[in-house]
Amino acid sequence: MHVSKRLQKLKPSETIAITTRARELQAAGKDVIVLAAGEPDFSPAGFVREAAAVFAREGMTRYGPAPGTLETRQELAAFLERTRGVSYTPEQIVVTNGGKHALFNALAGLIDPGDEVLILAPYWVTYPAQVELLGGVPVYLSADDAQGFKVTPEQLSAALSTKTRCVIFNNPSNPTGAYYTADEVRALTEVCVEAGVVIVSDEVYDAIIFDGGPYLSPASVSEEARDLTVIASSLSKAYAMPGWRIGYLAGPPDWVKKVASFQGQTSHHISLLSQAAAAVAVSGDQAPVEEMRVAFRKRRDFLLDAFRDIPGFEIAVAPEGAFYLFPRITGLIDAIPEVENSVDACAWLLDNAMVALVPGSAFGAEGFLRLSYAASEEDLEKAVQRLSETAGNLIG
Repeated sequence: MHVSKRLQKLKPSETIAITTRARELQAAGKDVIVLAAGEPDFSPAGFVREAAAVFAREGMTRYGPAPGTLETRQELAAFLERTRGVSYTPEQIVVTNGGKHALFNALAGLIDPGDEVLILAPYWVTYPAQVELLGGVPVYLSADDAQGFKVTPEQLSAALSTKTRCVIFNNPSNPTGAYYTADEVRALTEVCVEAGVVIVSDEVYDAIIFDGGPYLSPASVSEEARDLTVIASSLSKAYAMPGWRIGYLAGPPDWVKKVASFQGQTSHHISLLSQAAAAVAVSGDQAPVEEMRVAFRKRRDFLLDAFRDIPGFEIAVAPEGAFYLFPRITGLIDAIPEVENSVDACAWLLDNAMVALVPGSAFGAEGFLRLSYAASEEDLEKAVQRLSETAGNLIG
């Protein structure tokens, strides 16, 4: 059967590929520790699960409005008012099938074939793939560990062109955990506003911040910025609800209306049961969110201390948010004759240490790897021991 050129060019997700390979080894009886996927090892708050059970018993199984139920969009609007200080009406919000779907809808509503999308690197693996699927052209703006994995306003301004349709901004960052402070967000946003360039703000990790001060969305910077910002987010991370597939986007009313029509002709709406649970999660007690953030910070601190003694790994930038460590591994690569890059290194570590990690090249940063600490403390301790012993035996 013919495969479209669009799909022929599509590269599989390295994160999913590594996780799949690790699961296969586990199924074969291997004791593999999987630190590849960004999936919290927590469960949603008890009151959310209990509410979902009630909704299920009540038979919430009908079709609903394409952009999401009014009740869910009202609660999300109230949530954004509380957390961002920006007023959105329910008509300015579309509920999506997770954060990935929110991003795809946002880009589908913004770019035409040939339009350039500026992607700050290191970046989440899905950004360039979605841009290319829609006929856009990814343009990369890199910031390495020497500058804290954060681009400057001067870099951003120099990278914009007449073909730039939008900038994808992720704060805190997947994969680095880098966090742009309020002043830094304000400065970058003002560059985009001056140029009239849309910001697609991926805010899925906004509640998982350890250092750097309070969170600021580009949409909160000014009225002009709000009109040039699309917020794309989900409940997968902060509310530990990845399997519920709850995402959303918020933006200018006329534009959102078109995106809602697009969703109506593609996926229609997401599960009414998941939407109702999401409304309960964002409007209810936020203590479980804070408890999870504290737990992630504890894990981060443990890893930062532990990796100081693992040869071949160098952590120049302590993550200030999200739940990822992004160490430089050039020392490890140089020490293994059969390893030439981060892909080889992760394959070697999977085979020799039985720890599944993601190569930095998947995120546009060769010579690094990503470790997710959305895993139990026991697994993290075992992983550190295995990596330390394996690298120590090799490098000494």
